[in-house]
Amino acid sequence: MPVITLISDRSADDFFLGRLRGKILTACKDVYIIDLAHNIGHHSVSRAAFILKNSWRDFPDNTVHLIGVDSECNGKRKHLIAEINNQYFIAADNGLLSLVFEPSELQKIVKIELCNEDIKMTPALFLFADAACEIIKGKNIEAFGKVTSDIKRMLAIKPVFDTSYILGNLVYTDSYGNAVSNISFDLFQEVAAGRSYKIFAGSSGYMIDTISLRYQDVEEGDLAAVFNSLGLLEIAMNKGDLANLLNFDNNTKIRIEFYD
Repeated sequence: MPVITLISDRSADDFFLGRLRGKILTACKDVYIIDLAHNIGHHSVSRAAFILKNSWRDFPDNTVHLIGVDSECNGKRKHLIAEINNQYFIAADNGLLSLVFEPSELQKIVKIELCNEDIKMTPALFLFADAACEIIKGKNIEAFGKVTSDIKRMLAIKPVFDTSYILGNLVYTDSYGNAVSNISFDLFQEVAAGRSYKIFAGSSGYMIDTISLRYQDVEEGDLAAVFNSLGLLEIAMNKGDLANLLNFDNNTKIRIEFYD
């Protein structure tokens, strides 16, 4: 059964999403719709990119991903369809695809004209849904528009480091308030080289000197540092909502200092 995934910056209980599912099921009846993420923050392109980057490979060939974040028709905005590794991605030309994929992966992208004066108030996700159903029915994406490499590109924030420290950023907060950084296990291992370390989180300098295997390895209410299933350093509070309690966000710095 074909799969369509949905990512949006709308509330999960927004009636619009119910209408969208109905529209998809009317246009292509035998399809499985998966709500990958909603409520991600209005116009939060970077958060949507993080979610898509770390989930799309788990889906089968020919899945169509609709990303309705910062995507509405405004008279100037263009929209894109990309075909990558036998999956399809429909999104606004707002830099999101460049945050998800390496330049070498962005080889087949079509710029499509979805918005005109007659439909400028139609939600872009409705227009994406029409295109998705046509793709599922076998339409080649090149039939939607002209192949292009001229898309908006954004640079992901990467950690900086030398032999004595790593300085990273929080890039995602999950529904439990656990804060995920952009510091990978591989980078940590490379710089640490078996040395002791201290992890400082946020401007107040909360310090952790042990990386745990599980949140439960620390007492309730204490901070834990773990490498999650994505291989990224995560700062959490056992049985607590760390991000809200300590006001952590994507501007929060994570610094690891190493000692001989």
